[in-house]
Amino acid sequence: MPRYRFTTDDGKETIRHKETVDLPDENAASNEAQRGLADLAKANLPDGSHTEFRVAVEDEAEEVVYQASLEFNGETREDMRLARLKKNGGTGE
Repeated sequence: MPRYRFTTDDGKETIRHKETVDLPDENAASNEAQRGLADLAKANLPDGSHTEFRVAVEDEAEEVVYQASLEFNGETREDMRLARLKKNGGTGE
């Protein structure tokens, strides 16, 4: 069974995990990466108004066979008000 290695980035730290995982194929590895990415976001939110999470999967030859990212952007009422002001040249309309 093929072995895969995962690298994760939680927006603060990138970790190339030492252990490898036996999975049937690249599709199974990409599915595992997607679930892991969702778990990574869940474990690290909330954390400000902008965060990006990434995951990559390498095969046994250390070639990246899959990568994915999630970008979180949050805006408070004040952030949205200031964005409207800026868009409208400071008129607030």
